[in-house]
Amino acid sequence: MIRFARCNAILSLALDSNGKGCRYVAKGANDDKVVEDMSTHLTDVHQIDPGIMKYNILASTKTNNG
Repeated sequence: MIRFARCNAILSLALDSNGKGCRYVAKGANDDKVVEDMSTHLTDVHQIDPGIMKYNILASTKTNNG
């Protein structure tokens, strides 16, 4: 099972580096890995402190059983 969270589920108006709606998907084997991946993305691309977003990331994390 893969856990994942979509950036646009957390930041609905976020733009990617090309100025388009951000479609980044953080993935991981567990919630901690998803939070780590998304935290890096939020810092590097959106210049947002991920510390304040942890529970938002967890709330939007889903499971792909495929």
